[in-house]
Amino acid sequence: MKMMHPRLSRSLIILVLLCAVPQAFGATQPLPCAEKSVVAGAVRTLEDVQSFVQCAYEFVQEVGFEEARRAFHEDERWFSGETYLFVDQLAPSGDDSLSLVFPPDPSIVGTLWGAFPSFGSDFSAELYRIATGFGSGWIYYESGNHVTGLQGRKISYIMRIDWDGYDAAIGAGIYPRDIPGTCRSEEVNAMQLEAAPSAQRLQAFVRCAALELEAKGYFATVALSSDPRWRSGSIYLLGLDRYGNALFTGDPYSHPFGGGLSELGPNLTGTFGGRDVAGVANAFGETFLYYSTRNPATGQQQRKVTFVKRVTAFGVPILLAAGYYADDLQSGSDQEGSPE
Repeated sequence: MKMMHPRLSRSLIILVLLCAVPQAFGATQPLPCAEKSVVAGAVRTLEDVQSFVQCAYEFVQEVGFEEARRAFHEDERWFSGETYLFVDQLAPSGDDSLSLVFPPDPSIVGTLWGAFPSFGSDFSAELYRIATGFGSGWIYYESGNHVTGLQGRKISYIMRIDWDGYDAAIGAGIYPRDIPGTCRSEEVNAMQLEAAPSAQRLQAFVRCAALELEAKGYFATVALSSDPRWRSGSIYLLGLDRYGNALFTGDPYSHPFGGGLSELGPNLTGTFGGRDVAGVANAFGETFLYYSTRNPATGQQQRKVTFVKRVTAFGVPILLAAGYYADDLQSGSDQEGSPE
C-alpha cells in the first residue's frame, strides 16, 4: 500500500482540527433566546437588561409585529413588575414621536409622547441620537416608576428596529436603587431587607450605606449603627478594618464602638476554615460571604449570607458589611438564588 506523504498527512490533520474549531467554540456560545430562557421577572442587572432587549428584538423577527405587540403587553415573560419593553418611533422630538408599545399604559399607544426634558435634553431626542447614530446603546434618564409611583432614575438599553414600517427603537431598563440620588429610605432599609431578603436587596442596602459613609465619614457611624433605617431585628451593619476587627457595629448584643472582635474577624478562623475573608473583601472591593453565626433576633446559630463592600472614608479604608439569616437551615441557597 502506498504511504501518504508526511507533509500531506500534516495538512489533513490541520484541516480536520480547523473544521472542529467552530463546533468546539459553538459549545460555549450563549444560549439562544428560547422560550423562558430570558424572562422579565428575572431581570436584575444591566447584563440581564441587554440580553432581554436582544431577545425581544429576535422575538419580533420570529413572530411578527401583531403577536409581538400583544405578547409585550400581556405575557408575563415580557412584562413583570417594573420590567417591561417599550417601542418608540424615532424622531428628533417627543412632539413627533409615537408610542408604539408601552405595557404600563397601553392607552397611550399610537399617541405622541410629547417632549419631556431629562438631564438637559428631550428624552426622545437622545433616543433618536443614539439609535440613528450607533444602532444600539444605553440611555440614562428620569422616569416615573409605575409600581412605586415615584419619579426615579432609569437606565435602559435600546436597539433600532423596523417596527411595522416605523423607524423605531425597542428597549427596556431598570431603576437602580444604590447609586447617588436613588437611595430612598422608603425603598432601601433594614426592615424591607428583613421582610424579603435577597442578594439583590442586600447589595443595594450595603451600597447605599456605603454612600453615607463615604459622604460623612465617621460622623455617619452613629446613624449606621443605630438608626432604624439601618438596623431592624436581625439586620444590622458593621464596619471593619482591613484585618476584620470591628470599628463599629449595629449588632444589639455588641458594643457599638471599639469592641475589636467581629463575626468576620481573624480570631474566628474555624468559621471560614482558615480563609482570610476580610482580605478577600479588601482585595476584590465587594464580596459575598457564606457562614454560620448567632442570630441576635433568635439567639440561635444560623446560616448567614453577608455582603461586604470596601469604602474609603476620609482616606481610611473600611469594610462595610451586612447580611441576612436563612430561615430554612436545610436549604443550600438564598431565596433568589446566587447573586448576580
